[in-house]
Amino acid sequence: MAELLTTEETYLTHLMIIKKFYMNPLLQAATQKGSLVNLKDVEIIFAHIPQLISLSSALAEQLHQAIISSEEKKSVIDSQHEAPIGKIFCDFENYFGVYIAYAVNYSKSKKYLTKASSNIIYRQLVKDSIRKKETNKMLLDDYMIAPIQRVTRYCLLLKELQKHSDPTLPDYTYLDKAIKSLSALAVAMEHVL
Repeated sequence: MAELLTTEETYLTHLMIIKKFYMNPLLQAATQKGSLVNLKDVEIIFAHIPQLISLSSALAEQLHQAIISSEEKKSVIDSQHEAPIGKIFCDFENYFGVYIAYAVNYSKSKKYLTKASSNIIYRQLVKDSIRKKETNKMLLDDYMIAPIQRVTRYCLLLKELQKHSDPTLPDYTYLDKAIKSLSALAVAMEHVL
């Protein structure tokens, strides 16, 4: 459970780096009069990033609350209490569709990023960003792949959690349902890439 939360927080940090160091500055540059940056290109490159940030923020918060609640109940009531991780993922199931939309747009986004690399403003932004400690000297491409990899990571982490869960607890069924749903999502994403 802790690894699931930690990796979600790291993933959210990566999404926020995209927003802070690349998306926001390019949007700002694109909206200035006589800009060399095309607003439509920027919108295509960063399509679905705000929705992914919202989803990841909400998911991280729910996971955090569930783990804290589970730890408190464990120490007070019994050692059999488990955080409802599977239920949380099932509750978010309808929101995970943003990953398909992101995957569908991914190749187009990469094409527009390649086009942007000939833009002097974009090249300067990349040069400035890579020097910043917060970006870990990683390029935008490195961060943009994270949502593509995240669904598969969810599947692996939930399978590992299920392996160590008591099958008689209510969340076990939810874990199973979440794993099936996310696995189907991962397959669908693979087909559209």
